[in-house]
Amino acid sequence: MAARLFVRVILLSLCLCWTQARTQPVDTAPLRVVGFPYPPFMAPDERGKPAGPMVALVAEAFRRMGQSASIELLPLPRALLQVETGEAVAMFTVKKTPEREAKYLFSSEPVLFQEYVIFVASDSTLAFRGDLNALAMASIGVVGGTSYGAIFDAAARQGTFKKLEMSSSHEANFRKLLANRMDAVVCSRAVGVEILRQLQATRRVKISGPPIETTQSHVMFNKAAATPQLVARFDMAVRAMRREGLVGGQRALRRHD
Repeated sequence: MAARLFVRVILLSLCLCWTQARTQPVDTAPLRVVGFPYPPFMAPDERGKPAGPMVALVAEAFRRMGQSASIELLPLPRALLQVETGEAVAMFTVKKTPEREAKYLFSSEPVLFQEYVIFVASDSTLAFRGDLNALAMASIGVVGGTSYGAIFDAAARQGTFKKLEMSSSHEANFRKLLANRMDAVVCSRAVGVEILRQLQATRRVKISGPPIETTQSHVMFNKAAATPQLVARFDMAVRAMRREGLVGGQRALRRHD
């Protein structure tokens, strides 16, 4: 309930911003910007249009820049491919990794903060107490192409987890967990809780232990299609929005559960 109220407040605040008179001329050539379904932060509405606080935030930032933008939500692999090929100029929300920073430009201003946690079945005896080595032999659901923060990613690269199971979406992972086809799912707290709510399964799954890490997500720009000046203008808009209380994320959603 608190999370849904937060989302409504953010959307109302941003809608009020959109109704204000424009202070800059708008570039009529829209930039193609992609995201991916990631409830409660972004998802298609009843008409299939991109919606949610992250969609509203990114759209408002470009509006303040005087730059029109065309926003579309795609499956995560397609969104990553389009920003890689330059078919899309930018993608949101994305965590910085050394590999990505070598290939792309990133906003210096984060647009989303999230806690990453371990979800297990409510009757599971699997206990996470902060040491990822304890999960070495557990089957853990992850999404391909997704970063789970520096701590989890480093453990995965080092081979700590012997049974990582790749899926195409967070929802697919939770469905497998509910069907007893895996031991655990690593996911953003807010996203996991929202997916379980949609699946009407909140009582069948619990969070085990403390957060692995609180992460920051950014907007990622194709280097050939975007200039550092464009990214700097985006950062300036986001900083102004943060001062106005319009940039939030997991910190504001902690009452979600």
